[in-house]
Amino acid sequence: MSKQEHDAAVAEYRREISNFDKPWYKSCSNLLKKQGLTGLKCLDLCCGNGEFAQILRDQHNMEVVGADYIPYHLKSVEDLGFETLHIDIDDDADKVNKAAAGYAEQFDLVVSLATIEHVFNSDNLLRFAHTVLKPDGLLLVNTPNISFAAYGFYSLFSGNRPFGEGHHIRFWDYRFLRTNLFLNGFTTEIDARQFFSLPTDAMLRAFRNRKKVAAFFAWFFHGCRILQHIPFLRGISSDELTVLAKKDNVPALGFELNTVRHYLQTNKGTENEKTAIARLREARESGWLDEHLYLSKLVDELI
Repeated sequence: MSKQEHDAAVAEYRREISNFDKPWYKSCSNLLKKQGLTGLKCLDLCCGNGEFAQILRDQHNMEVVGADYIPYHLKSVEDLGFETLHIDIDDDADKVNKAAAGYAEQFDLVVSLATIEHVFNSDNLLRFAHTVLKPDGLLLVNTPNISFAAYGFYSLFSGNRPFGEGHHIRFWDYRFLRTNLFLNGFTTEIDARQFFSLPTDAMLRAFRNRKKVAAFFAWFFHGCRILQHIPFLRGISSDELTVLAKKDNVPALGFELNTVRHYLQTNKGTENEKTAIARLREARESGWLDEHLYLSKLVDELI
């Protein structure tokens, strides 16, 4: 089954279980309220069935466009009265860039919730968001935190990677997300990662659906409600990453090695190349690329 077929099948299934009580909807809505962000023109990127688009419209007075590539999702959002944009983020980069150019600098806010972990080409997603945002526009992105201690338990007891059914393609922690955002032209304004709910599902998988054992181990994660407020423990005690980032007046050069190389070659001898190199050097000097050996080596060769 291709990713497209899988996503289409999931879209049909989710119409039976769609709800507005997902933890990441609440956390992101609360963050918008806290920042006083209302009345903006917003793109809900990979909008699904449009639950959060309705929250943005009804609770935050936003003009929302829903973007997705699954026909069922697009029809659902249109039926709710929203304008839609058809975009497959995992398509060829040139096609994604062309689609983004048609909406260049039209949005005050882009939201991408519980999406980036399902995307093969995260550079495409972040570059698309960068292009369609107005100067100093905002990107609100949310994804599970792979550093959360429960996922380590899951791997330890099950012998599998977290979410072992393969539904999630790429796993994110705060450091990795921040670096990807930075190299795609964003600066993190607010780090709102936190603990929201007991990892019952992860523990059920770890202990082969033995409910009493899973519930026993999940109970201990109540302690994360306190531990998340201790700076050096925040990473392992937060189950969700929620980040509000601002678009900078710099090019979105990308994080993947080949993407960065292509950008530098294409813009050789231009101001864009100088700006991109400065951005890469800043990330390198900040230590954000220490674990990314090939990209670090490329930057070192530029110095």
